[in-house]
Amino acid sequence: MLSFRWILSHLFVLAMVVVMINLGFWQMRRLEERRDQNSEIRAALEAEPQEIGTLLVSPTTPPDHTPTVASGSYLDEHSFLVANRTYETEPGNWLVTPLELADGTVVVVSRGWVPRLWAAGVQSDDLSAPAGEVTVTGRVFGSVGGGSIGTNEIAVLTELNRLDLDRVAELTGLEVADLWVQLEQQHPPQHANTSLPVPVPRVGLDDGPHLSYAFQWFFFSAGAVVVYGLILRRRQRELRREPRPETR
Repeated sequence: MLSFRWILSHLFVLAMVVVMINLGFWQMRRLEERRDQNSEIRAALEAEPQEIGTLLVSPTTPPDHTPTVASGSYLDEHSFLVANRTYETEPGNWLVTPLELADGTVVVVSRGWVPRLWAAGVQSDDLSAPAGEVTVTGRVFGSVGGGSIGTNEIAVLTELNRLDLDRVAELTGLEVADLWVQLEQQHPPQHANTSLPVPVPRVGLDDGPHLSYAFQWFFFSAGAVVVYGLILRRRQRELRREPRPETR
């Protein structure tokens, strides 16, 4: 059992066990990080809604998910889509329209989710933004970097892959604020003859799969030790049964 081949086998199993144990502890750290993040999001969501103008002039950037209220007029001609967004497992896009406030500030508003059929022009619901002044209640977020501008060759509107506000400014030609709003409610509401766009639901604040993943890695590591121990025990029995070579 101490031959070179078996020593390599022992070292390999030991390395795999160490790796799996570390992966288990890594998942436990991920769980703690998620719980801390959930606490921050929960605190932000429970805050009283603030006027978007107050948040924009704040010396510190408000946390994502902070409730806000914004009033102004939609610039519907500058609407665009954010691609590859799902709602209840159905693929689709976000429909986004800039909102011009009374002081001329332009805030990007994600009005909600639309199915891929509408984005491709197959479904013909009229989703133009309401004319005149509207009041939007929602949650603010910072810009998401790394965005890129797509085309509208297969969609009714130009697509971005994420809400990167620098790319939004490039696409629309507008000077937009540093925060964007995920709409929850709007007054007056969207046209009565359609349920679209669907407001994007708030993020789930559960623990996710990290605890179960950690248990799996710990189980795998323990299982590897047990199974390898059984293999070594069986090999020892085989060696005892093998006849010893005769010595002359």
